[in-house]
Amino acid sequence: MKEWQCVQVGHHKNVGETIETWQKNGWQLHTYVCAGNATVAMGTVHYLLFEKET
Repeated sequence: MKEWQCVQVGHHKNVGETIETWQKNGWQLHTYVCAGNATVAMGTVHYLLFEKET
């Protein structure tokens, strides 16, 4: 069975650091999606979906 966690990252410069941190804790990056929205204060948002065997 797998466990899943979705993480939202506000700025692209934090994506690599976030992936490193989660991988050190036993998670693997499954999917990475970037979505932009001019009406949102953050502009572009990055979503990372991690998986881990339980």
